[in-house]
Amino acid sequence: MLETALQMYEAAIAWLLDRKPIEIDLRELDNTINDREQDIRGAILKHISVDPYTDTAFSLMLMSIVQDAERIGDLAKSIDKAASLAQAPLKSSHAEMLRPITDAVAALFDKTTGAFVDGDPDLAREVMDANDAVKMQTTDFIHSLAGEVHITVNEAVILGMCARMIGRVGSHLSNIASSVALPFDQVRRAPTWPAPLEDKEE
Repeated sequence: MLETALQMYEAAIAWLLDRKPIEIDLRELDNTINDREQDIRGAILKHISVDPYTDTAFSLMLMSIVQDAERIGDLAKSIDKAASLAQAPLKSSHAEMLRPITDAVAALFDKTTGAFVDGDPDLAREVMDANDAVKMQTTDFIHSLAGEVHITVNEAVILGMCARMIGRVGSHLSNIASSVALPFDQVRRAPTWPAPLEDKEE
């Protein structure tokens, strides 16, 4: 699901920032993700029905994970739709300021997959920490955008909407990673990591 979502995300971002036509069918790929979510939910339901006392917590967590993955596909489609509202190529300095944020989020896909497949809590924490940085960058970007006077309303609206959606992609990836790093009852919550020894009070 995440591999497919990454394809969609990268295509939507290339359309947004570089006006590169989308050559894949986002709707078809989104349907693929939705079908996979449905298959997984069906398998979980069958498993719990047969043996409700085994892997219950993991089954519930997996339901949450596939929901996050499905939402990323929806967000990629929404970025595409917002980008299609552009009346001209986005050429302001703010469009370029958004690029490193989009790249940072793209880099989280493989790390999230690796953390989940390998059950690697350290890599999962890297994803969560990186997403915290993305959230701060996105907030700073939107604040800067809101104070910009040398930009068209069309471009400002598109960049603002897309920045928020790109940030949400990062948050969904962080949610998936949190399933590896945190106990089930704390999944999707921003943890407070233990302070380094040198930061602790004597």
